[in-house]
Amino acid sequence: MFIEVKRGRHVQQMLYEDFEQRILDGEIDERTLVRFPEVTGESFRPAGELELVAAIADPGRAAFRRRLTEPGVPIITALLVGVQVRLFMLSQVPVRRDWLQQHLTNWAPMLYEAQEVWRLLAYGLLQTTLTHLAMNLLFLAYTGYHLERSLGRRNLLVVFFASVFVGGLLSMGFGPFKQSLGSSGGVFGLIAASIVVGWKHWDDLPQRARRYFGWALIPYLVLSLFSGLQNPQVDNWSHLGGMATGAVLATLLQPEALERSRTHNRVVRGLSLGLMGAVMLGLAVAGTRAIPLVAVESEGWTVAQPAYWRDYWTFIGDRGVSSIVHDAALGRSRVDYPRPLGPDAAADELLQRVGASAQGVELLDRQPATLDGVEGRRLRLRYVYAETPFVMDALVLVRGLTIHWVWLSVPAPEVDRYAGLFDRALAEATLPEPPELAAARERVSAHPRSVEPAVTYADALYKVGQPAAALAEYDRALGIFAGAPSAWLGKLRTVRDYGLDGGPALAREALRVGAEEPEVIVEAVSLLEQAGLRDEAVAALDEAWARRPNDRALRRARNRMGLSVSLPPAPAGAAAGGP
Repeated sequence: MFIEVKRGRHVQQMLYEDFEQRILDGEIDERTLVRFPEVTGESFRPAGELELVAAIADPGRAAFRRRLTEPGVPIITALLVGVQVRLFMLSQVPVRRDWLQQHLTNWAPMLYEAQEVWRLLAYGLLQTTLTHLAMNLLFLAYTGYHLERSLGRRNLLVVFFASVFVGGLLSMGFGPFKQSLGSSGGVFGLIAASIVVGWKHWDDLPQRARRYFGWALIPYLVLSLFSGLQNPQVDNWSHLGGMATGAVLATLLQPEALERSRTHNRVVRGLSLGLMGAVMLGLAVAGTRAIPLVAVESEGWTVAQPAYWRDYWTFIGDRGVSSIVHDAALGRSRVDYPRPLGPDAAADELLQRVGASAQGVELLDRQPATLDGVEGRRLRLRYVYAETPFVMDALVLVRGLTIHWVWLSVPAPEVDRYAGLFDRALAEATLPEPPELAAARERVSAHPRSVEPAVTYADALYKVGQPAAALAEYDRALGIFAGAPSAWLGKLRTVRDYGLDGGPALAREALRVGAEEPEVIVEAVSLLEQAGLRDEAVAALDEAWARRPNDRALRRARNRMGLSVSLPPAPAGAAAGGP
């Protein structure tokens, strides 16, 4: 069965099957004149008047195909290209280039600490080198032109900026140290979207348009990805995020020419824009509470710190990290002392350290605190440094002879901005057992009947602030060898330094058992003196001095107590001379 189609003065005959396919392809529309003797008789009539044509025709598919074959102006693509060219021209002026890079680049510190969330979109419009601009705009113009005609203008805008946005989020999360700029994340989104559109609508695409979609673009995508991965300066996270976003949105969106898809597209676009807005609002509200932290082991303990802050020697000489945005800094230190300090005395040490470098130090709050069973103090203080007022939050911990502290200092006007950051850092803090203590315990387990390992373990317990356990281990060593000088020294020192009960009795016992060891005598005398028994201490020291005149340890002790260090007279009958 033949059907005649009239175009101008030209009449073309075709089989019914061919006629039907051309209606489906949109080549024959409702205005095309056709003659079908069984229906129209001998006259040509518009195809739209025929019921059989109306039953076959798919207006949306026809419109979709026409958009890809008829010339059109890609307004959105042209605007995107024009804006980027204009910004590039502005960036060639040094002063404006600096301003653009300071305010438009995607840079995690400014998003977290200054809440400049617009950067997640703005960075996708800025290029500062001609090569960068040319490569991005070449792909943008190529894919954007065809994608705008196939999906529609509003869909193109959502695909481009959502790809830029998600690429920026991944870049911010996985590469917070880097500043990134450029539309490559959006371009990768457009390329991925064009591939998906080709796969979804391959049968609907006109033959000559198929080279712009689907498999035809795979080589460009693979080459671009491979090229980026070879260059460490390229923001590959932005590329991957943009590519994934473009593919997902192209899967969800439908060509605007299809009437049935318009409501569906509005929902997809609304959800996409809503999610982007919600994320930006969330980042703006969360601020520094969203800063990624990384746990770092140093000075014998682990504390979390902002992942992208730079290493820094703080104003009080502690090792730490500082913000790139404001004068905020996180510092920590470990200080070993010859004798144990209490928590308040340890807190005063930090206050003195700050006061030595700053002015107007004012203690605002001091509260008890613990970490992993170690006692300390939580402090808040205010001070002035370099004519700028600061507020410091600090945690000071005391474990035996060692003080650990960590603190966060921020300019006073920025205190609210950094609220919660110090608590987050402490939430991941740990103060593990010192390796020296674990090694000493293991050695005692291997040699339970040896004095030296027992004393070494007891010394380690003394240093980490476990005096009761240290005394028990010293007693165990003395049970093995009652005259062990090192065990007596450690036991006397532990009772004296930690202010434990029973000091005088222990000192007398030590003088009785270890009277020939000057170091033991000196420690016992020191314990008696600490208990207020100076006369007894002097008598013990005089007796030892008489037995061992000019011993260095005894001489130092006598000098410390203000006693004479003259040599005692020689015993009777000891005069020099021969027979």
